[in-house]
Amino acid sequence: MNKITELRRDADERKLDRTEPMPEVAPAVPLEAAEAPPARWRRRPLRIGILLMAIAALAVFGGRWLVARWSHVSIDDARIAASLVTVSSEVSGEVLAIPVTAGERIEAGELLVSLDPEPAELVIAGTEARIAALDAQVEQLRAQKDMIRSQIESRLAAARAQITAAEANHAASEAELRNVQSHFDRIATLASRRIATPQAKEDAQARLDTARQQELAAAAAIETARANLDVVQSDAGQLAIIDRQIAKLAAEKTGLEAERAQKLIDLRSSKVSAAFAGVVDATFVDQGEYVTPGTRLLIYHRPDEVWVDANVKETDFRKIRVGAPATISVDAYPGREFRGEVERVGGAATSQLALLPSPNPSGNFTKVTQRVPIRVSIDTGGEVLSPGMMVVLSIDVGN
Repeated sequence: MNKITELRRDADERKLDRTEPMPEVAPAVPLEAAEAPPARWRRRPLRIGILLMAIAALAVFGGRWLVARWSHVSIDDARIAASLVTVSSEVSGEVLAIPVTAGERIEAGELLVSLDPEPAELVIAGTEARIAALDAQVEQLRAQKDMIRSQIESRLAAARAQITAAEANHAASEAELRNVQSHFDRIATLASRRIATPQAKEDAQARLDTARQQELAAAAAIETARANLDVVQSDAGQLAIIDRQIAKLAAEKTGLEAERAQKLIDLRSSKVSAAFAGVVDATFVDQGEYVTPGTRLLIYHRPDEVWVDANVKETDFRKIRVGAPATISVDAYPGREFRGEVERVGGAATSQLALLPSPNPSGNFTKVTQRVPIRVSIDTGGEVLSPGMMVVLSIDVGN
């Protein structure tokens, strides 16, 4: 305790021995300068003004952001889309020429791909030769039919005439038979009275028998003539057979004509032309390649018919209405804004259209916000917008 006291005393003595410097007297200054506020006080209103402007700007932009968040749905993964038409080969053949390249503009009717037409031309020539042969056979059968018809008509006329003659002969034989029968009756009566001789009766009987046989022969001749008529009429069935042969050849000709028509289509298909004016997006074959039906040749689209395809969150889907205006910013044209409107909304989420949907059979479920596809029209304003370009889409849903 004494030691501590001694230490404190020594410290006090050292303080007393230290000489303190005299304070310096400030030089005299003018009264105006003495009354002026410090510089930091002069800068304070400027700082306050800047702060107020910053707060006002933050309020304005923040308000706009809040209004935009409430009245607009923004999608930043949208793309330009179009109807990409894939042109495929309808026939087999070697590619003789493909005069267009990717990125080239084409007009409607312009030649896109030329295939070798020779196989189709050969098949068409062979088919036409077979059709000509069938036509010759048909003409031959028709001539044969005309000849048979003429012969049958002549034979029918002869048979009918023969029947008429036989009937006339039979009528004459019947008249002769009646006459002979009457004569025999008179002779028989006279012979029974012993007026006529037995020889006269025998002669009358002989004449009667002959007349009867002649009448029977005349009747048989009628039947023969009628039978000949039936034979001739049955020969007319050959005309029906010829008609069936002609019909068969006509059916074969129809089949060949259909085959020729198909080959003519194949021949026309060997020249692939543009169905509409557009832009070639890609080609898949080169000159000299052999293609088969269904082989992709190229893809092209109409540059003036493009739109925006986007996928909107299901939480924002209820806000989207068909006809809602939209503002579109295309990455390829920074600083430009394009106008459009919602054309249609999808009927199912994109997950339902996946090639391999996930039914989640294990029960381990993680809820993920789904996306629903929508389509938005776009006024290109004369600019060239290619399918696949990225855009930022802002849809006005405030109304």
